[in-house]
Amino acid sequence: MSKNYCKVLIVEDEFIMRQGMKHMLEWEKEGFTIVGEATNGQEALDLIEKLKPNIIISDIVMPILNGVDFSKVVQKRYPDLQIIILSSYDNFEYVKDTLLSGAVDYILKPTLNPEQLLVTLKKAVDRIPGLELVKNEDIYYNNLIERYLLGFDSNLDVNKFLNLFPDTCFRILGINLKQSFGKNKESIKRIKRKVEEFFILNKNYSYLKLIINDEIFLYIINYKVSNDKEIVDKIKTHIERNIFPQENILFIITPKFDNICKVKDIYNEKFIPYLAQKFYYKSDFLLNTECIEIRSKIEKFDSNKYSNYIKSKEFNSAINMIKEYVDYAINLMMDEYKLKNLVKNLLYNIVVSLESYDIETDELRQLYFKKIDNAAYSQDFAEEINHIISELKNIISKNVNMEEQRIKEILEYINEHYDKPLELSDISKAFNFNYYYLSFYFNNHCKEGFSEYLNRIRVEKACELLKENKAYVSEISSIVGYSDHSYFCRVFKKIVGYTPSNYRRLNQIKGVLINEKESENK
Repeated sequence: MSKNYCKVLIVEDEFIMRQGMKHMLEWEKEGFTIVGEATNGQEALDLIEKLKPNIIISDIVMPILNGVDFSKVVQKRYPDLQIIILSSYDNFEYVKDTLLSGAVDYILKPTLNPEQLLVTLKKAVDRIPGLELVKNEDIYYNNLIERYLLGFDSNLDVNKFLNLFPDTCFRILGINLKQSFGKNKESIKRIKRKVEEFFILNKNYSYLKLIINDEIFLYIINYKVSNDKEIVDKIKTHIERNIFPQENILFIITPKFDNICKVKDIYNEKFIPYLAQKFYYKSDFLLNTECIEIRSKIEKFDSNKYSNYIKSKEFNSAINMIKEYVDYAINLMMDEYKLKNLVKNLLYNIVVSLESYDIETDELRQLYFKKIDNAAYSQDFAEEINHIISELKNIISKNVNMEEQRIKEILEYINEHYDKPLELSDISKAFNFNYYYLSFYFNNHCKEGFSEYLNRIRVEKACELLKENKAYVSEISSIVGYSDHSYFCRVFKKIVGYTPSNYRRLNQIKGVLINEKESENK
């Protein structure tokens, strides 16, 4: 009888269920291997010819092509293919149909457990002529480590690894394949082969090769303490000669550790956090995390202060905040994705605010975002930010000068028409100017609100008339724009400290005294 892995295809539309089954068994240890996954019967039919599974584990309730109809098609086209049905309690009538169509057995989802799954799988194997389950040592160890790293197992039995790892020193060497090569299978294949060559040439290192989630390619290396000083240099030399700079890569090698049980902590603390750090290592291809200092915790961007700058149109201050934070975040190696998204959000707020200057911002925003996304390294990113900031400051400078001119015109208008009924909303409409910014302008630049500003102008004019004109106070109040005489008197006293009548009387007395003094001098 020939020895082969029993190939299993999982057909299930629920991702969590598929993941649960994948990690429920030590598949290769038991002689099985999962060759593929499908989310419905139609998708599974398309995979069967390509993957040639021995066993299919299929749900009943699925979109497009359900489990009942799928099992009928399979039994007609592939009579030797064994089907195991997954079912809920309320789907038993469907289950009977699949069993009549040739399914091996069924498993109730709510009671699914490793023991039951394994028994059912072996029952299916017994129905496959010429198939004998085989176990592969390396794949077995792979499965143990992977489950431990991903948190499916809380403990690792050291005794199981004594033959595989005879020495006392360990390191992890790895790379994020997806980040470096995307879906370029040829490049991925070449990298794997070139790394493998290193261990073929260096027989004094034991190792276990793993691929985590089809993305992270890593080696757990085991070696003698005496070889510790040379191992990093040898790996670096090999990568430099055989891989770099043909590919855009960043390998990570962790500090050494002395027990395989520590692999999870090292993996999570000294390997994973650095996989996405190529952004900060433009010229490096091997990053030894043993040599990296612990970075300080990155303080959050002061969004409240930034928003206040935007609201008050203090754009240069807001832009300077972005520049300062980018420099700070790069220095502390903030996550690339988080940094870029933060900066894009900040720039969005500024660019949108520029619409008050009648600037078309859509293209500008898209251009800036594209430049940020395309920056492969922190140096490039910082340069792009400097260019963007310089351009924004030029745009703002031109438009602020125009705005200041409009503000000047508004103030002149108020000074000329103080004697007319004036409302801030009417003025903003007349000059096509943002009401809220105009209000902010008076409060911050004139250090008083619009009403206070207008009252002060009117009172100053009233003071001049009270000094020079013998008109009644009520007439003067009307002349300077007040329809309510008593209100005018209250405002006048609040600003000047005297009632209009007392102010006039004091100035008359002052005038008499000045005249008498001038006569005496003559």
